[in-house]
Amino acid sequence: MIDADRLLATFLDILRVDSYYPNEDPVFDILKPKLQRAGLQITADQHRNQLCYWPGTGPLADNQPIMLCAHMDTVWPTPEMDPVVRDGTVHSDGSSVLGADDKAAVAAIVEAVEAIHDAGLDHPPAELLFTVGEDIGHIGSKAFDIEPVRSRMAFIPDADGPVGGVMLAAPWTTSIQASFRGRAAHAGMEPESGRSALSMAAMAIQAMQLGRIDNETTSNVGTLNGGEAMNIVPAEAEMVWQVRSLCEEKYKQVRDEMMTACREAAEAFDGTLETERVGGTNGFRFEEAHPIIQRARSAIAASGLEPWTDVTCGGSDANELNDKGLDAVVLSVGYVDIHTHQESMPIDQLNKLSEVCCQLILGS
Repeated sequence: MIDADRLLATFLDILRVDSYYPNEDPVFDILKPKLQRAGLQITADQHRNQLCYWPGTGPLADNQPIMLCAHMDTVWPTPEMDPVVRDGTVHSDGSSVLGADDKAAVAAIVEAVEAIHDAGLDHPPAELLFTVGEDIGHIGSKAFDIEPVRSRMAFIPDADGPVGGVMLAAPWTTSIQASFRGRAAHAGMEPESGRSALSMAAMAIQAMQLGRIDNETTSNVGTLNGGEAMNIVPAEAEMVWQVRSLCEEKYKQVRDEMMTACREAAEAFDGTLETERVGGTNGFRFEEAHPIIQRARSAIAASGLEPWTDVTCGGSDANELNDKGLDAVVLSVGYVDIHTHQESMPIDQLNKLSEVCCQLILGS
């Protein structure tokens, strides 16, 4: 059904746009006339998320709509990156990431709309949501107001693996900045009067379970900073740590244990501790029998692919939409080596993803 040449052209056009947050608007400038040609009604919110409504046609006009969602930003700036098409695959030119996360999904969704429109097919109503700032903390989806949304299900292509995957679960996460405060002193003349904030942080880290705790749970200390000079007992130190788990109870347990480790370390050195949550998401989990999973599997099968299910340990806009009360599931995209300069997107996977988006809209 899709026009593979047009899809590839759209993909390449938006890849050439450096859309690191907050510079996503030029991406939508490319998409907007395509969507308007197909009759979509477009509304931008104050955060620059783009919500598009496509009225249904024919006997399907009154069916319940579904939403397709993708983010327009990329992980790093991609200034002057010129994608290279080679051996049936779109590659980065090596100067930066490619941006297939999530521009492959953006292009595939838009092509699905254009293909259905050009084929003159009756279709149920549908909604498209193109978000901003996903890769640096789900900025757009966190701020997005779902009140105008008419759909009860959202499908978000934004996961690893060949096209056909449906992610049943995504993690609960939190990122905590722990600030230790001690007392400065001359390290050579009177170290006894000092209270080392770095020692507090070190003791806390020593008491933490870090790395892979079990098959659902991980934790990490990502940054540690402190001290002024080698001859001064450091009075201040800050570290940022993260917990993520596919099980909410395990997430809470490890989070609380890491908080306790920080508090007890500060007390052991007669210091103080301040903590601030600087990031995080609520997770979700669907059973295989849930209607949203069955809808995804049906659309994938109708595209001639074998559906498969898994879980993801990465967060996405789906975490935020689920947290707001809109059922949202993540689908695999087919990209390779994302977030690296070797990132690539097989063209056959791009085509398959767009076919799946067609079937999701048509209600297969």
